[in-house]
Amino acid sequence: MMMIVREFRRMDLFRVHEIEKETFTNPYEKNIIQWLYDIGAGFLVAEEKNLILGYTIFSLKKENHGHIISIAVDKEFRNQNIGSTLLKTAINVLKKNDAKIICLEVESSKQIAVNFYNKFGFKKNEVLENYYGDGSDGISMYLKL
Repeated sequence: MMMIVREFRRMDLFRVHEIEKETFTNPYEKNIIQWLYDIGAGFLVAEEKNLILGYTIFSLKKENHGHIISIAVDKEFRNQNIGSTLLKTAINVLKKNDAKIICLEVESSKQIAVNFYNKFGFKKNEVLENYYGDGSDGISMYLKL
């Protein structure tokens, strides 16, 4: 069986939150993830054999600005192009909805993540001092489409 990318369903929330908690220093709470879905954010999961391997949450803001809110892959399944597939799919959805630029924020200490986004053409915009709840810095990045 092969991995598929599909839209998030409410029953996926627990598993998505598990991946969120194991991936990020400052993870979103379950209710925030649910809220993002409820307000209509793009929300895709990568699944194989009924197991969610990763997910991405994204949105289209005013003035044709896309935003990657979150993307994460279960640590057991990293380096298998799952994150790349999710990001490519999100970029394509945003393009189809007339996004001209896509922005995101990443923890400045996560060089692997910064390199991942650079591979897709994202450029560093600025350092966001004390951006996260624990006081750590972030980096804002953008991709012109």
